[in-house]
Amino acid sequence: MSFTVINTFTLKDPADAAAFERRFLSHVEWMRSQPGFQAHQAVRSADRPDVYVNLGWWERPEDFQKVLASATFQEHAEEFHLIVDVEADPSMGLVRTDGVAGEPGDALFVDFFTVSGDTEAFVGAYRAYAAAAAAVDGFVAADLATSLFARPGGFTAATRWRTAEAALTATQLPAYAAVAALADVRTVPASHVAGNRAEFAPAGA
Repeated sequence: MSFTVINTFTLKDPADAAAFERRFLSHVEWMRSQPGFQAHQAVRSADRPDVYVNLGWWERPEDFQKVLASATFQEHAEEFHLIVDVEADPSMGLVRTDGVAGEPGDALFVDFFTVSGDTEAFVGAYRAYAAAAAAVDGFVAADLATSLFARPGGFTAATRWRTAEAALTATQLPAYAAVAALADVRTVPASHVAGNRAEFAPAGA
């Protein structure tokens, strides 16, 4: 699966949201043109509007490392650090599930899971949940990634839906209960900022 970069940005001053978003949108336009870049999804927390999360998918870690070392990236990073605190969580994608191609989806959720027990069992349970969720009317996409070193036992999932009601329906599935039984979870309801994740793969890929 794809190398996944998960960055959490926290505004140092909530009044700087517009300035951050302008710089971020310019940055991702440049990132999208880099070799190995596949897709990204940037969201803003509904509960904490000073917090943004961006998930970026790359073909290989080496592709991202090359970009990371570039002068342009370093320049952008210096600008960001004036406005936000950044937490980086290099991860590896494990599950990718898509709904009907071309369906819009404005309801987004980011789940931060912490697994203290059998991680393979958790991944299997999440894979089963994603398959069940894909059958829910309103499902758009779901991704699960495992933290490589920043969060031992940590997993991050991003789901996108046409409506918040569809997302709630999915959390009432027995398959979701099986996931929740294996991990502690912190769910972040979010709004779309930028990204092309829903175009990342054809339906059923």
